[in-house]
Amino acid sequence: MNEEKYIEERVGRRNPYKVPEGYFDAFTSQLMQQLPERPVKASQVRMRRPLYLAAACLAALLISGVAWMFFSQPEAQSQAPVQIAAQQESVEESIDEAADYMMLDNHEIYALLSEN
Repeated sequence: MNEEKYIEERVGRRNPYKVPEGYFDAFTSQLMQQLPERPVKASQVRMRRPLYLAAACLAALLISGVAWMFFSQPEAQSQAPVQIAAQQESVEESIDEAADYMMLDNHEIYALLSEN
């Protein structure tokens, strides 16, 4: 607080800094003249953006396709013949159970199949 009083006693309440008359009137034009000329590259980037997006989509599609092929093949090959036979037996059992439930014998099943 003492510093502020000291400064106020020495300088007073007046602002010692002043802006010259009309300085900001021509400020923007002077600044633009001082800047170096360079080509605008934003339009080039804007024109290439669809190409980049298409390339990214294609890359994502290829990567996902390769990943799907890589991870889906071992499952089909890893099934042992015993598991495959067990699955076929369970399908046959479910068909037999459905035929018993509907009270169909072999003759009626052959007749139904021959109609189609």
